[in-house]
Amino acid sequence: MSKIKLIAFDLDGVLVDGNGSWQEVHKGLGTEEMAKIHSEEYYSGKIKFDEWAIKDSSLWHGVEIERIREILYNVHLMPGVSDTIPKLKEKYKIAIISGGLNILAERLKREYGFDHAIANELLVEGGRVSGINQMVDFQGKGRILEGIAGLYGISAGECAAIGDFTNDIPMFRVAGFSIAFNPKNNDILEFADEVIYEKDLRRILEFF
Repeated sequence: MSKIKLIAFDLDGVLVDGNGSWQEVHKGLGTEEMAKIHSEEYYSGKIKFDEWAIKDSSLWHGVEIERIREILYNVHLMPGVSDTIPKLKEKYKIAIISGGLNILAERLKREYGFDHAIANELLVEGGRVSGINQMVDFQGKGRILEGIAGLYGISAGECAAIGDFTNDIPMFRVAGFSIAFNPKNNDILEFADEVIYEKDLRRILEFF
């Protein structure tokens, strides 16, 4: 690991336990059933990811942003976060790259000192949700990791990536080292250097 200079984390399922920030908001607001329809449309190829995100976030139009913040701030962090992130920060640059919601990503950035947090941003007018600014699409994490690495004059090969789902594969492809953390499907395993099947983020410390 001597060449690794930056570690990029997925948010949902890695830093945060539970169903993911999008799903947690749907659950909290009672929009789960409509959201399932949008997911089925996306995974069946009927709509593209951008369309899915717009449709999904439209279910929250007019909702007070503070209500969504309240829901997301009650999500449980992954066990071991408080021990793991400060230790890694002593030696590496650390970043969050997530297809989840930036309200939650920015909270972790503030509380744990992440150098970067890039996630999808809910647009707000008059204190209420009005749309979505899609910062991270389904295939975009590799490109984003390369961009962050470039800020420090390093290559993506000098970065490590930690994720759990197929949208982390583009990040795994370009990173020099990758860990599948409690992977949600088998597709990601082909691209992972190591796999952890335990909900304890401290398990990654043995690799750094």
